[in-house]
Formats: sequence, C-alpha cells, structure tokens
Amino acid sequence: MQQKELADALGLEANKISKTKAGERQFKAHELLAAREWLKRMEVGAYRPEPDLPLPDEDDQYVRVSVLPTYAGAGGGGNGDGDSQNALISRILVEDMLRGRAEDFVIINIRGDSMEPDFHHGDQLLVDRRDVSPSQPGPFAVWDGEWGEYVVKNIERLPGGRVRMFSSNSKYSPAEIQHEATRIIGRPVWFGRRL
Repeated sequence: MQQKELADALGLEANKISKTKAGERQFKAHELLAAREWLKRMEVGAYRPEPDLPLPDEDDQYVRVSVLPTYAGAGGGGNGDGDSQNALISRILVEDMLRGRAEDFVIINIRGDSMEPDFHHGDQLLVDRRDVSPSQPGPFAVWDGEWGEYVVKNIERLPGGRVRMFSSNSKYSPAEIQHEATRIIGRPVWFGRRL
C-alpha cells in the first residue's frame, strides 16, 4: 500500500499523508471516515495488511486476583467454604491507580442489604489487604470471629480496645466488640455492579 493510494482515495496531496505520519498534521473527521471506507473496500479485495505492532498479550493487560472462596455478608456472612478462584483485573487499575500488586487484593462477593446504599446484594468488591487499620472509620471486609463468618461492615475504633461494627442500612443494629474477636481483611477500594 502506497501513501499516494491513500492520498488519492481521500482527495489529498501525498505530502499531507507524510505530514500526518510525522505528527505535523491531524486527519479531519471526514478524511477518517473516507479512509475507513477505502480500507473496507481494500479488505473486500482480500488485502489484509499485517499490524505494525503485535497484539498485546492478555497477561500484559490483566493480573490474577484471588476471589474469597465464599461470599461476605452485608447481613449474615459466609464461612469460607468454597473453591479457590481467580479473577482477571485490569493491570492499570491494580498497579498504576491503586499502586499495588495482585497479591495485595482480594475479590469479595456481597450478599444481603445491610450495607445499602453503599454496597448492594450481588456487588463484587476489590478489597485492599494492605489497609487494615480502622483509624479512619469506614467499610472493611472482616472475619467476625464471634460468629465465624465473613462480613462487610463499617468499622470504627473505640477506646479500650473495642471496635464498633455497624451497617450503612439503619434497620440493622450496631455492635461493640473486642478487636481480638475480629480480623480485618482490608478496605474495599473498587466495586463492580450488575446493571
């Protein structure tokens, strides 16, 4: 394929294609549309140019993050029984935006309505395992040792080694417990929701 062929198809002088390739000029919208139609006609004629760059490998775009092998309740919770699974999460999200590694995170599936309106039944939370301090109150994924289940609750640190666990949904009652009865898994930093 010659630059002149493209220039002729777009009704341009050949040097305008060269300037565009050099970054000195941009295509106009109508030129791009005309180029697309010209390329479609070329493909019908069985001409399929090889891409200049190889397609990115799936492993370069995503990282494998483990999924908690149960659900976490926003109400009652799961006990951890289930099969190990991984989910593919955008490498840009994990490494660039959240400044972490795949092993710093876990995916947790939510059941129940106690954390509404923050999180809904069926949401998938990306939980940062590096953030386990409730010095700044907020939602956390927690192993509730008193009941032997995983839950997602708001956690607030209280004096005397106690923590307050409470739901976002006001129809649920808060609880105060000794912090040894819980193990904070991490803080949710991203979620996915079915529309």
